Amino acid sequence: MKKPFLSFLLVGFMLPSFAQSFEGVIDFRKTNGVEKVYYSYSVKDNMVRIDEKSEDGKNVIATLLVNLSSKEILALSHERKLYMKRESKTTERVAGSPKIIRSGNHRFIGGYDCEQWRVKKESENTEISYWVTKGKYDFFLPLLGVLGRKDRFATYYLSIPEREGYFPVDAVERDAQRNEKGRLEVIQIAEKKLDNSLFVVPISYMQMEN
Repeated sequence: MKKPFLSFLLVGFMLPSFAQSFEGVIDFRKTNGVEKVYYSYSVKDNMVRIDEKSEDGKNVIATLLVNLSSKEILALSHERKLYMKRESKTTERVAGSPKIIRSGNHRFIGGYDCEQWRVKKESENTEISYWVTKGKYDFFLPLLGVLGRKDRFATYYLSIPEREGYFPVDAVERDAQRNEKGRLEVIQIAEKKLDNSLFVVPISYMQMEN
């Protein structure tokens, strides 16, 4: 069984008020070469549920329950009906000073007005282009901070100033020859009310010690 790759695009900021923040589900896909992995963020108040799904995007393989206030992370194995606590980590920053370009370009993606931000680091032979939309996405930066992602999609994004309230709808990593190395793309953003039970470990699951 492959090790779940629950992650993606986060910073030990002081947490904002979530009273007026996004509530709903964001479905997205990560592509690395020929491999495609599907995820969902379910967000309500200070809670985020991250589901990793099967290749067809239908079945949930594994889940993270993240409390943005307490910074507690619970990892759930649905096949074994077990859960365990995971430590929050600190997201690494990009070394040096990457070149940040706010191009001013706009395009609509999935009905959302998106602006292009580019982060380029010549010493790593890498550029990532983000198409971001502005909204009530106050959960995103604190989530990255709790998860402590080390991939370039996260670390490059965190090098961009004044990013609060934005969410990347599409991100493409390329080398200096413009060859695509990876992509993150939102499939759907559904703003809706969510039941609290989504963010609680099922009563039938047993805790596994680290």
